Amino acid sequence: MSPEKKHPHIEQPSIEQLASLLENNAPAMREIYLDAHRLILETLPDVVYSVDCEDGMLSYGARQYGYDGWGMAALSAHSKWVTLMFMLGVDLDDPEKLLEGSGKKMRHVKIHSPEQFKENRSALLTLIEAASKLKQQA
Repeated sequence: MSPEKKHPHIEQPSIEQLASLLENNAPAMREIYLDAHRLILETLPDVVYSVDCEDGMLSYGARQYGYDGWGMAALSAHSKWVTLMFMLGVDLDDPEKLLEGSGKKMRHVKIHSPEQFKENRSALLTLIEAASKLKQQA
């Protein structure tokens, strides 16, 4: 893809920059997205992350934690939920059964409300920690 066709990105964006990118999303979806982002930063304070300025998708851990290019996880806001995707989600232990999807490797969690986020915060933290320890296979 030519450089002019790529979406612009912001490396290590601030909370204010992220909130601005999501200004057209419902307030509850912005809250969930920003709370999930804060949880990832609390869990992995040195994580490398970047946001796509066109769609607001945050990518975490590219070329870090043994991941090469794709990264460890991604976060995206939709009209009725926020999705936290794990690139190697199929390899994660999920005792709370939060992970969805049927792809070869990727799994995701859909968060529909701030209350759901709060109820599952501990389980999400565990998934994030475990995902940071997985290694991408060549």
